[in-house]
Amino acid sequence: MRIDNKLACILVGFSLLIAACSSAAEDASPTPQPESVLTAAAQTAQAQLTELAKPKSTSTSSQLPAETISPLPTDSAAVGTDLSASPDPDTSGIITPTPATGGVDQGEFWADLTIPDGTDFEPGETFTKVWQLRNSGTNTWTQDYGLAFFGGEQMSAPAVAPLTGNVSPGATVDVSVDMTAPQSGGTYTGFWKMQNAAGEFFEYQVFVQIDVLGGQVSAAGTALPTPSGDGRVTAASIKVDDASPSDCPHTFTFTASFTLSEAAAVTYKMEAGSDTPGFTFNLPGEQTVSFDAGSHTVIYTLDIQDSVSGWAQFRISAPNKEVSNQANFSLSCGS
Repeated sequence: MRIDNKLACILVGFSLLIAACSSAAEDASPTPQPESVLTAAAQTAQAQLTELAKPKSTSTSSQLPAETISPLPTDSAAVGTDLSASPDPDTSGIITPTPATGGVDQGEFWADLTIPDGTDFEPGETFTKVWQLRNSGTNTWTQDYGLAFFGGEQMSAPAVAPLTGNVSPGATVDVSVDMTAPQSGGTYTGFWKMQNAAGEFFEYQVFVQIDVLGGQVSAAGTALPTPSGDGRVTAASIKVDDASPSDCPHTFTFTASFTLSEAAAVTYKMEAGSDTPGFTFNLPGEQTVSFDAGSHTVIYTLDIQDSVSGWAQFRISAPNKEVSNQANFSLSCGS
């Protein structure tokens, strides 16, 4: 009986020990608090947004490995909007505007419809020169465009022959200019250029060249001797002393040169033109002078008072026709 009492005590003690251990285990796993759950969810969302902000992988695969993707919490109140579902902005339909640029005014000679070079006329005879020009630029020529006198002999022609209609890029137009042959015999050349509505000259130029029959007449009205001799003029050239001087006004000095194979009377003149709208030159008239065989020079000067960009050339019409190079010059006068 004593033994049974001892066994009962042992069994009771063992039961109390088991109960104590169970209570300690339950105390080590506390009940989760709502604030702790929200904090964990917010930290997970922050990690996901940080990952989206990182540069995309350069891997050729279109999917990231599964282990690098963290699932978003299901509690939308803690996470907010799911930015992972927003696509990249579509820029395929955005058109970047091209800066506006002005068109190009450009023309070119297409055909001589009347008055071939060297056509003979009596002094004072009237004629109509017709050029066919092509619009080789990108601007449409309007009625505000025209063919304008540029240099040489104007031959009583108007300063500008305006167009009578529009000329689209690539199209051609016939431009007519009424002229009158000078009273003195000799070879005469006039240079013309297209100009736009602003009065700006195109780069390309055309010309008309005629021969006026009859003896030469000096400025005093007396007859000059008819050129004689069989000499041939070659190597005509012209140069300017200072093409771009810094002083204004300025006197430009031009030296024209040529070579004569034998003694002969030489008919010559200086021609000049300018890209500056409305600028004209006061040039000496054509002269006929007897020269010995050999090389010769003729000096010209031009007194320029205002800003200008121009050219000069030396033309010989007898005993044979010879034209020099063009000597370009410019003068810039401050405002």
